[in-house]
Amino acid sequence: MRATIALLLACLAATPAWGQDQQEGVVKRGHRTRMWGELGSGLGAVRVGCGGCNDVQFSGGPSGWIAVGGTLSDHILLGVEAFGFSDETFGFTEGDTSLVASNATLAMTVYWYPGSSAFFLKGGAGLAAGTFAVMPDTGALIETDGVGVGLTFGFGYDIPISRKFAFTLIANLYLTAIGDIKIQNNFVDDVIAEVYQVALGFTFR
Repeated sequence: MRATIALLLACLAATPAWGQDQQEGVVKRGHRTRMWGELGSGLGAVRVGCGGCNDVQFSGGPSGWIAVGGTLSDHILLGVEAFGFSDETFGFTEGDTSLVASNATLAMTVYWYPGSSAFFLKGGAGLAAGTFAVMPDTGALIETDGVGVGLTFGFGYDIPISRKFAFTLIANLYLTAIGDIKIQNNFVDDVIAEVYQVALGFTFR
């Protein structure tokens, strides 16, 4: 009887410590144990080129994304991300509005957190569509649009604001490979757009 009572007391004494260890373990993993979500916006810049183009076109504008996913392990997150970029300038009259570039990407993404820090690397692939201005060898600036393969690469850092939420500083590169575009019985070869983004996100992990 005394041995049983002693064992129960030992278990009760160990329970708070075990719970504390579990809580600390969750904190160290950054709560990357269940579903997660992320959204944010920032500055973007696009670089558009094609095979046989005389010049590469550049343009800047706002960009944003939203992503949801789950956790594969303490260091690997899987998700689906929707990204958008546009340099459209809105005005009060039709003549004030111009559109040089826009991009929309839907991709499967992987986040990798090396070690126990909040730093992560990101990569993904999916579909992308866009409208871009290119300068073919004819010398006339034209707009092209199409659907192709979208790739994304990036890195970032989570800054916790509570036990479940964090601000995320992130830098991304989105590649949109549209391929060959036929315009006025002519082909524009290998249209590829590179969208660079520096942004701030709000993350639930």
